[in-house]
Amino acid sequence: MIARLIIALLALTAGLTVQAQTTPALGTKKPEAAAETPTTEKKPTVAGAATVEDEAPVITPFRPFTLPVTKNTRTFQLSKLNKPAATETTKELQRLFSAYAQQSIIDGSPTGFSKATGYLATINYSILQDLGDKRFLVKAAWPAAGPNDGLAAGVDTMAILLLDHPIKVGEIGHCTGMHVGTVSLLFTASFPPLTGKRLTLRREAFVECNTLEESPAGLQKFVDKIMHGAEVSVTTNEMITCKKCGGLGFTSEKVKGSLTEKHINCSACDGAKSVALPTETKIIP
Repeated sequence: MIARLIIALLALTAGLTVQAQTTPALGTKKPEAAAETPTTEKKPTVAGAATVEDEAPVITPFRPFTLPVTKNTRTFQLSKLNKPAATETTKELQRLFSAYAQQSIIDGSPTGFSKATGYLATINYSILQDLGDKRFLVKAAWPAAGPNDGLAAGVDTMAILLLDHPIKVGEIGHCTGMHVGTVSLLFTASFPPLTGKRLTLRREAFVECNTLEESPAGLQKFVDKIMHGAEVSVTTNEMITCKKCGGLGFTSEKVKGSLTEKHINCSACDGAKSVALPTETKIIP
């Protein structure tokens, strides 16, 4: 569906698995602690010959991106917009559009944009090493993204980044990146103090992309797309009253030998009186 995205994803999966393949490990969001420490691999040699190991970088999927799980579904009907007693208001439409813009990328489709398959985040990076084919090992920082911070924040963290434009080692920059999961990288380092060492790292992987413009023109294009039959849904965190404490922020416990009760901070909402419910909103004409 998304020509540019398909090419990028293929580059991070099939096109990059030169010699090795790994079995995706599912069920956890973060790599094991051991994965955070680079491991040096010995280069096998043959008597009277040079290194027999291929020095080219090998990138293979380790843990694919998983979509967020929504627990509630609702609809937003454009034909009810701003009508009496309707919850469909201009302000709510703008909020949903803003959320959709952060979950969508511009591509070559007739509508001009489509839903991304990963969390989008603003990435500040410094290029450590050029891995070829516009793939780079970078030192990066990005904020937590997605419902319930599905993508944990990165601070001064190594990552793999697929960029759309040429850039030199040592340069710094920022871009909007789409998280495509964790990959295993086998490469020979060319930066100190690891220069010349063959390493295996497990890193978060991102693809540079362009997001939908948040503007009146972008909102109108968004509405027109829906009115012409496009199926659009937005995932948001909706705050609802905590059921465990009934919105009080605490639970009560009887005190032995006393008529009074002891108030205990609610464990479900931590005293906030409300909790976030991952919700998929379908927007219809």
